[in-house]
Amino acid sequence: MPIYEYECGQCRATFELLVRGAEQPACPECGGRQLDKLLSVPAAHSAGSELPVCDMPRRGPCGRGGCGLPECG
Repeated sequence: MPIYEYECGQCRATFELLVRGAEQPACPECGGRQLDKLLSVPAAHSAGSELPVCDMPRRGPCGRGGCGLPECG
């Protein structure tokens, strides 16, 4: 059961949800169902791993984060 990141088309809230099967998620802020699934960086850690831990992406000029543009940080 994957965790997906969404942005609500009505109130523009961003949030993560655990989605089960064919479940249709709703925005926890306004209850809207017009959601855009966002691309996110997969996260994985294992014991003894020396992988770097990254901060959450900052929002860029496009209103979203992590798009890779220099302006987005």
